[in-house]
Amino acid sequence: MSERHFIYYAPTCLVFLLLGSLAIAHDADLGGPYTHRNVPATITKIESGLMYLDIQGSSGKKLSPRWVSVKKAERMGLHQAKVGDEVIVTLDESNVLLDIHDPNRPIHRHRVLVGNLAYVDPFWDVVEVYTGGGLESFAVDSLAGSKLGTLKEGALVRAELDEANVVVDIHPYHRQREHSGISRNTQSRAHSSR
Repeated sequence: MSERHFIYYAPTCLVFLLLGSLAIAHDADLGGPYTHRNVPATITKIESGLMYLDIQGSSGKKLSPRWVSVKKAERMGLHQAKVGDEVIVTLDESNVLLDIHDPNRPIHRHRVLVGNLAYVDPFWDVVEVYTGGGLESFAVDSLAGSKLGTLKEGALVRAELDEANVVVDIHPYHRQREHSGISRNTQSRAHSSR
């Protein structure tokens, strides 16, 4: 390559490299379904309304045991679960258990919506979000409730709903993502839960 071509192409390549790095760095700090993963788990104990799970990590290494309420497991179709049964669990970007599924049934996609947080129940059982379709109300899974303590009413949020239309994950939403050209399945989808 001649020195003249190098002078023209080097700055262009550098710009693409820097912009790509910034987009990837910004992408990594935003939680959502694409950072979640489904991994196998085994039910080790069921007592006092809780189902205890041993989880196999994606690298083959066992993760620390987790638990989920029997009520949630039944809501997700695990009505006759027993010790020793294999299940599929959904973990978020911090390895927090979000969801549980029967491996013999298809895993339905979660729904993501973006809107302004209008109301948070003091006991973290219900949230109301203004979306493109108006004000919507959703039950909140007990495992996602603690994330509500950091969110202010009126804040722009990104909520993930499971198959039963229950909020299983919620984060502040960063508008820059929409304009960066790297949006993945984050369009506001307002479907009434009632």
